[in-house]
Amino acid sequence: MPKLSVRNLTKRFPVSGGPSMTALDGVDLDVEEGEFIAFVGPSGCGKTTLLRIIQGLETATSGEIRIDGKPVTGPGHDRGFVFQQYGLLPWLTAAQNIGFALEAKGIPAARHGETTERVLATVGLKGFGDRFPHQLSGGMQQRVGIARALAIEPEIMLLDEPFGALDALTREILQNEMLGLTERMGKTILFVTHSVDEAVCLADRVVVMSPRPGRIREIVPIDIPRPRASLGEALRDTPEYVAKRHQLWTQLMDLV
Repeated sequence: MPKLSVRNLTKRFPVSGGPSMTALDGVDLDVEEGEFIAFVGPSGCGKTTLLRIIQGLETATSGEIRIDGKPVTGPGHDRGFVFQQYGLLPWLTAAQNIGFALEAKGIPAARHGETTERVLATVGLKGFGDRFPHQLSGGMQQRVGIARALAIEPEIMLLDEPFGALDALTREILQNEMLGLTERMGKTILFVTHSVDEAVCLADRVVVMSPRPGRIREIVPIDIPRPRASLGEALRDTPEYVAKRHQLWTQLMDLV
């Protein structure tokens, strides 16, 4: 049984004074436990909408999503969501932002400190728990967002272009850190990106979405052996990486 199953998923949005807009049309996908899936495709093809439906933030028009065989009917703590724009509460410190998520899950306050320190250390922010978001760089804020998602110990992590708003150098640093983190933790991850390099670097499979209405055009396996984190920048020079990047880039250019 797959960890996550998406069956014949369709999402339509009403449009004032006109016909509805179909964002997703008949999407089918199985994701195995511990698998890293990246989604690429033109803007507006429904990648973020798909993640939001899986998280329970949006309702599908038709079709279904199952986790471990059980239907998804709304938000749940078995899923952790990381937004593109950090999503931190500016009046709370990094530790308090994480504590807010722990409180929402019903974790006793006595455990908040230990859990918060652990996840901040995991994302390289040990000692930064008392900083407010405006005192942190963009990359550090996104690390807090990832730590907050990890703190509730989700079975599935959903990341919506988490590095899209960062500068190129910070983005590449966090890609490498995410690669090491995911290989150590072995979580099931769904990751939306507009970067072909990011998708090839991180994923086990890359789902290529068609222009709206969003459909799965192709699923490309990334047959680069793991662990990859130890390769560092050399990963991007391997023949396998270059070949997969070219394959995905060609497919995306065909969609434009």
